[in-house]
Amino acid sequence: MMLTHAGFEIKMFFREIISVFFTFLLPAISFIFFGMMDGSQMYDGHNYIDTYIPGMVGIIIFSTAFFSIGMQVVMDREKGIYKRLRATPLTPLTVFVSIVAKGFFVIYFGALEIMLIAKFLFKGTLSDTIFDFYIAVTISALAFFACGFLIASFAKRMQTAMAISMVLMYPMMFLSGSTIPLSTLPKAMQILSNFIPMTYSVELMRKAWTGELWTSASIRPIAVLLGILIVGAFIGAKRFKWDN
Repeated sequence: MMLTHAGFEIKMFFREIISVFFTFLLPAISFIFFGMMDGSQMYDGHNYIDTYIPGMVGIIIFSTAFFSIGMQVVMDREKGIYKRLRATPLTPLTVFVSIVAKGFFVIYFGALEIMLIAKFLFKGTLSDTIFDFYIAVTISALAFFACGFLIASFAKRMQTAMAISMVLMYPMMFLSGSTIPLSTLPKAMQILSNFIPMTYSVELMRKAWTGELWTSASIRPIAVLLGILIVGAFIGAKRFKWDN
């Protein structure tokens, strides 16, 4: 039953144009655009592939957590879908796990999309530690899923969830190192980036991509992301309701 509902969630995801655009099209187009514009440049000692694959996957994680999970949950709740599910054998736990499973499917597929573009369009050399990279992706995804459900616990209407997500999207994209290397930003913005959760997600994925996941360099981003996961999950669990 859980697999069936997870498949339903994935099917519904591909019917939502906004979710598909922000999760698959925007990161892919951005990756191609930056690659064609300055793909030969070095960024803090790393080439374009090592720098921007983690960055684009970071955007996919944010988009999935906020648009495909947070906003979608608010929309479904607003439509009374979860209330109607009470008349079925489905439990809230089944629905929750199915939503999370959908999120992981979308993120893993999106990460593969970016790597395939890097491999075949830019003839890039992929990391030897892709398994470590997916571990970092998983940690980042869990932290942002907690944020997505946190948005869903506060927003009562789809418009509110959309507004919150759009406001958060721009600093996540441009002040985290996802699209613009932090070293090129003014000092004040570099300081501000320390308060952007995506900064630590991108940092951890870059460490994993370059084979540094199991070094002391990854302790800080892992600690921050786990802290976000714990706090977000705790507050979300206290406030979240399946119906209005």
